[in-house]
Amino acid sequence: MTTSDVFTIQMPATRRRILIALKEQGGLTADELASLLGISSVAVRRHLTNLERDQLVDHEQAQRGMGRPSYIYRLTETAHHVFPHNYDQLASHILGAIKELFGEEAINRIFEHRTKELAQSYRPQINGGNLPDRLEQLTQLREADGYMPAWEEQEDGTYVLHQYHCPILHVAEGCSEACAHELALFVDLLDAEVTRQSYQLTGDDQCTYQIRPRR
Repeated sequence: MTTSDVFTIQMPATRRRILIALKEQGGLTADELASLLGISSVAVRRHLTNLERDQLVDHEQAQRGMGRPSYIYRLTETAHHVFPHNYDQLASHILGAIKELFGEEAINRIFEHRTKELAQSYRPQINGGNLPDRLEQLTQLREADGYMPAWEEQEDGTYVLHQYHCPILHVAEGCSEACAHELALFVDLLDAEVTRQSYQLTGDDQCTYQIRPRR
């Protein structure tokens, strides 16, 4: 494991090396990290302070040998999620196997179930009396789910919802049913006419949806 292929987030190289060392070695003291990385303990502690601030590292006191207790630094649960995972590839593989073994209907039922769960989760929080209010509430929920959304009103009184990121893009590449059910979800929650205008699955930079009040 190297610092060049571990993270997609931006951080100084030394902090990446500290996280990698804690991932590989488990709990370490600042002095042990300094020795392992070949830098001063003072520099390590400065980086550890920043990593604790970012909730990527925490510490506990432990007795190691004689003398005063030492501070042992470990990765937090948040830090473990910073490292690469193959969850999306695994999900794509599993869905592909389900489609091959049980057919398209099984995939549709899976995404219907997911859509119902999302609707049940979203619906209590989408209670605006008009379409812009509901659209703003939906945007906040999609932001929390990692879609990087934004919406705007057009001169003709319609609205456009942008989603600049798709957390399930790799899954959708093998199962476009996911996108069809997303569209149905928006129609249901917004109580509006929704039409997809651009589509990341076909190479566009973002997914956009034109939204009109129901006639």
